[in-house]
Amino acid sequence: MKFRLLLVFLLLASLGAQATDDPILFTVGDMQVTRSEFEQSYIKHCTVSRAHRLSVADYLESYIVYKLKVKAALDARLDATNSFKSEYAQCLSELPVRPVSSSKGFSVSSSQINEAYEKMKRQVGTDGRVCIAQILIRVPQKARPAEQRQAQQQIEAVYREIQGGADFEQLARRYSQELSSSSEKGVARWYTRGQMLQEVENVAFGLKKGEVCRPFLSTIGYHILLLKDRKGVDSYEEMKESLSSDIGLRQLQRQVTTEHIHGESVKHVPEKQVESYGIPTDALQKEYYEGLLLFEQNKYSVGKQAAEDEQALTYFFKKNKKKYRRKGFKPKEYTEVRELVVADLQEEMNKHWVADLRKIYPVNVNKKVLKTVNNHL
Repeated sequence: MKFRLLLVFLLLASLGAQATDDPILFTVGDMQVTRSEFEQSYIKHCTVSRAHRLSVADYLESYIVYKLKVKAALDARLDATNSFKSEYAQCLSELPVRPVSSSKGFSVSSSQINEAYEKMKRQVGTDGRVCIAQILIRVPQKARPAEQRQAQQQIEAVYREIQGGADFEQLARRYSQELSSSSEKGVARWYTRGQMLQEVENVAFGLKKGEVCRPFLSTIGYHILLLKDRKGVDSYEEMKESLSSDIGLRQLQRQVTTEHIHGESVKHVPEKQVESYGIPTDALQKEYYEGLLLFEQNKYSVGKQAAEDEQALTYFFKKNKKKYRRKGFKPKEYTEVRELVVADLQEEMNKHWVADLRKIYPVNVNKKVLKTVNNHL
């Protein structure tokens, strides 16, 4: 009897240790997200396979929004629709890029990787890449002199705070008026030539590492730039795995998109086989699963519906007409700037949608665990 009790105790102790090794980082309603899941996504998207890097805190905000949408899709049982089940079943059985636990499992040829690497080198060019954080105070295209003076005074006040030793990123969060969400204000991003406004590019590539420029005016407003870092293209060996991963994921996206564009029917998969699929535990399979789930969700999203609503587009344009005026160009109808209006309306609707999701699914972050992300081994 004592021996059995000892075995039970040891088993419970080992289970407790496993739970501690991978604690819950945050919850979205009753959905739990572990530290390891977040770390894998952060490392993949922010430190390896993307041109710019985000801090853990900044990426956490976008990852929470992503999980809010996944949770909403699961609760709406979109994973039970025939279109989703068929697409996911085909993903597992027929795609040239097999869902595996490591990016090394992608069926990508060395010639594809070489081509991608050479293309990246051409894009970067001899000037390399710059990692820039910025603070932007916007100035409307048709700003009155008083409005421009107010913006100038505000940016100069911010610059004085920086000179006085204030933290650049904190000031960016407080004052920057970038188009991105508030959680991304001032976040440093990697750029090559041709990816920024010309006025911004001229200043950015003239800075030294760690240098903050004086405020300057562009066509959209006043900027202050901080050059975080500068470098060329990483070596082929350093980039090989991430390029292989990116190529494989693009193959997946291309296959799914092509099927929808051309209206091709997915091969029939027996219902019993389809029903056997649940939310996968394998990291990459789970990424595919959730990605296809959000693709399905997009068919019914409020942003998509609003973008197809002529009355909503007309109303939004009239309400924000000044925003679309440019020198020598004053659109009278939203159809003259349709793409811009659709994009702005979708962004606006998405913000309201995410705000509603936060009310439905409370988000709780374990701050103690957050401090140990990428810092617990």
